[in-house]
Amino acid sequence: MLICHKYRLAQDFVRMTILPNADPLPLTALVACGGMSGASTSLLLTPIELVKCRMQVPLSASSHTVQLPGVFGTIASVYRQRGLFGFWHGQLGTLIRETGGSAAWFGSNEAVSLAFRKMRHAKSSSMSSTDKEPALPLWQQMTAGAVAGMSYNFIFYPADTIKSRMQTEDFDGAASSRAKFFDVGKAIWRQHGLKGLYRGCGITVGRAAPSSAVIFTIYESLKRHFA
Repeated sequence: MLICHKYRLAQDFVRMTILPNADPLPLTALVACGGMSGASTSLLLTPIELVKCRMQVPLSASSHTVQLPGVFGTIASVYRQRGLFGFWHGQLGTLIRETGGSAAWFGSNEAVSLAFRKMRHAKSSSMSSTDKEPALPLWQQMTAGAVAGMSYNFIFYPADTIKSRMQTEDFDGAASSRAKFFDVGKAIWRQHGLKGLYRGCGITVGRAAPSSAVIFTIYESLKRHFA
């Protein structure tokens, strides 16, 4: 829920500095707030995901044994081979995924929720313009959240594929030999085409739909409770 908190902070910042009289904020501003929250979150996520990816790659393998590194061993290995900045290897991929993905995540949720509200208003004229907007039905909140989760993971999935490839590359070479983001992207494209950039996307999107539906349902409930 950290990114949701940053999303609210980004909205407060926009209201104070750019659109002080806009309440509620327009959809374009909400999309921008989502992108801002994702960009700041990427700085925290890159080291975490690098260690996770490195842990998932066997150190050595034979027909009988596979040695998997531990957390502290992986951290020590990255620091020894790349130094402190080595933990941000793949940062550009995370930045693209989180900035664009979070803009799509929050933007999709807000857009679908807005569409449901317009449908409700079109069917009922009994609500006064001064009435507080009631919460959407649970199934509509979950639908908006599910669409958001699928948008986040599908649209910028290639950036995550490239980032993961970079973070699982061999760390034994010199720091200057590290593959660059666009070089890795070109290599995947040459080897596997567009399909290679979206490898594993189906299961990721399928997993994201229900989890995002639950996240946004809880988020909307907390937002209304503390408003």
